[in-house]
Amino acid sequence: HALERALGVTVTPEIRALRRLLYCGEWIESHVLHMVMLHAPDFLGFPDGITLAKTHGDLVRNALRVKKAGNAMVRLLGGREIHPINVRLGGFYKVPDVDKFRAMVPELTWARDTLCAIVKEMARWNFPDFERDHIYVSLRHPDEYPFNEGRVVSSNGLDIPVDAWDQHFREEHVQHSTALHCGMVGHGPYLVGPLARFNLNADKLRPVALALARDIGLKAPVHNPFKMLLVRGVETVHALDEALGIIAEMR
Repeated sequence: HALERALGVTVTPEIRALRRLLYCGEWIESHVLHMVMLHAPDFLGFPDGITLAKTHGDLVRNALRVKKAGNAMVRLLGGREIHPINVRLGGFYKVPDVDKFRAMVPELTWARDTLCAIVKEMARWNFPDFERDHIYVSLRHPDEYPFNEGRVVSSNGLDIPVDAWDQHFREEHVQHSTALHCGMVGHGPYLVGPLARFNLNADKLRPVALALARDIGLKAPVHNPFKMLLVRGVETVHALDEALGIIAEMR
């Protein structure tokens, strides 16, 4: 986005929709991997996803099938499942035929409905009674749940354009880490990711995802970090439904 803005490149609505479709696929494959292969074993008392599969085979098989639907979308549009190579400034090197997208509709529909059932089952698990309030920071867009565009907002009132980031946040090296540590000027640490997006944008979820959140009693703001598991599920249902919506509008 920064390079396109610097070069004066205008992205067409069609390209923007395809970019969101690519992000939908990435969220699906990434979120489901975290939910079932990384998070679920901790909640259910297993050392890893392989061991979990021995007694919860349907959960793992269904989740991997949902993930596979996300992989297929990224591969179709991005050229490969991980680290897509078909994306370039202003668009894509090649766009597949519409029929190839439409062929994905039955599997995406199954994935959306199946994941709703999985998330409802997960909501019955025992979650530690623990809450911690944070300063939450995410993008916010006036018309949609934010994937990659919008203004930077926070739970303590910040609302700035993306290019004003350096005026409000500071990244620095610390002696004990090779990773940059970032803080909000005058406030210190903050939280990003699913909880932040949900807490600041739940009203922008697609109806099916919003209904799922209501069904499982998930209401913004969520301060229990363990319930990020459920938030990821709601976001994934949103991504699946948005992907179906984008494909339905293709001509």
